[in-house]
Amino acid sequence: MARVKLSEFRSKTLLVPGYKGVSLRMETIVDDTGKLDDGVSYVIKVDQGIKKRGKQGLVKLGIKKSQTLATVKELASKNFNRFIAEPMLSHDDNEERYISFERTREGISIHFSQHGGVDVEADPTKVEEYTLQTVPVPAAFVEHMIDIMNREHLSFVEVNPLIVRDKECLLLDAAVLADSAGQYQASWRDDDVVEMRVPTDSEAVVAELNENSPAAFSFRVLNPNGAIWLLLSGGGASITIADEAANHGKADMIGNYGEYSGGPTQEETYLYTVEVLKQAFASLASKKAIVIAGGVANFTDVKKTFGGVIQALRERLGDLQKYDVKVFVRRGGPNEVEGLALMKNFLEANGLLGSVHGSDVVLTDVINEALEYIDA
Repeated sequence: MARVKLSEFRSKTLLVPGYKGVSLRMETIVDDTGKLDDGVSYVIKVDQGIKKRGKQGLVKLGIKKSQTLATVKELASKNFNRFIAEPMLSHDDNEERYISFERTREGISIHFSQHGGVDVEADPTKVEEYTLQTVPVPAAFVEHMIDIMNREHLSFVEVNPLIVRDKECLLLDAAVLADSAGQYQASWRDDDVVEMRVPTDSEAVVAELNENSPAAFSFRVLNPNGAIWLLLSGGGASITIADEAANHGKADMIGNYGEYSGGPTQEETYLYTVEVLKQAFASLASKKAIVIAGGVANFTDVKKTFGGVIQALRERLGDLQKYDVKVFVRRGGPNEVEGLALMKNFLEANGLLGSVHGSDVVLTDVINEALEYIDA
């Protein structure tokens, strides 16, 4: 069982009957903006699980429909791509409350404070635990929240600020964690899950590359100051390589997780490699290695993709040689012999050769060689 965070848009769609918010995406922003109403003032927020958005300038107030595109572009320039627009609710700061519901072994635990808002964490003593019967909000609201938690397999719901007016409860901001094991019974889907981090520039570029290609690309920085940077083909290879490093107690040496697969072109592989190298050279590790590996491909052309990798390596040849970076290779698949020969000749000629192996060598050997090089 793993907890995953849902977008605020999906969270409020689940929790608020007749919810009036609109989800905005950069790739569909023109159509999304058409769902907004003229004459309404909106709050536009980044919707990617980021905490303290107001203090980071990720919340814009009083935005009209005509201003939406410019506002979203401004937020998107900070490497975000999911946003939410909601009609503004006029209220006084002293109306703001805090409430959370959490599933525990003993049942649902409820915490509440009469003082909500952005500074609620400044004084944790003001947040107290209550029972279903004693929490000072309308009983119907509490029952509704618990019903939704049970139906949608939610583990945690936090509303801050919560505005209570007579018997009406208004959710200005909501954060929801869901139990991934219950997804098949719930109405939320994978696309509703958000990451609670800001992507690096290279991660954002690779995500865009993935969206615009029939091939598959993924890139995630695990340790920005890692010593070993991975160019892997196939998800299975990625997991095997990472697990082998972890088995040796060296997981912290791995800079990234990711893969290219599905028959990418030489140009796409070049663009992907460029971003991995950018991140690798931003690392403060004193010694670095690059591992180019994968299983035995069914249709991803080894020679073609290696052509793209070599093109990117050649562009950064001065940096690679300056920092004595070594490259370790293990690959198999269509045009394996030609591709490996191409790679080996390039690495040998430029003093970058760590090792080059084909499908006759166990996949994990290549990461072990890289670890030995870093440790030497």
